[in-house]
Amino acid sequence: NTSKKSIMASQRILKSDLPLKGIQRLREEVFGHLPQLNIRTGNKKLKVPLKGNYVQRYYPESIEASARKATPGYQSALEERRTAKLEQLRRRGKGPPKKGSGKRQQKK
Repeated sequence: NTSKKSIMASQRILKSDLPLKGIQRLREEVFGHLPQLNIRTGNKKLKVPLKGNYVQRYYPESIEASARKATPGYQSALEERRTAKLEQLRRRGKGPPKKGSGKRQQKK
């Protein structure tokens, strides 16, 4: 019987001392709810776990940086193809001119 009285007394204190907005604010702080303002806040996106770790595991780091440090003169397959193509073009006379010897320099 005394427990019912103490519960009812505490309910009366809560109802009388704190207005409804105060109770709502306390509930939001305790349970982590945000006030419903009928606007988009983006909280749904913030609750989704981050994808960075999965993407990082999917695309492994390139070994080129460490290979360049370990072996001098290291070239990737792309760089080797590019230099080979440049050599072929230069042999035919179709490669890029050396720095400072372009068309504009020939005009002067």
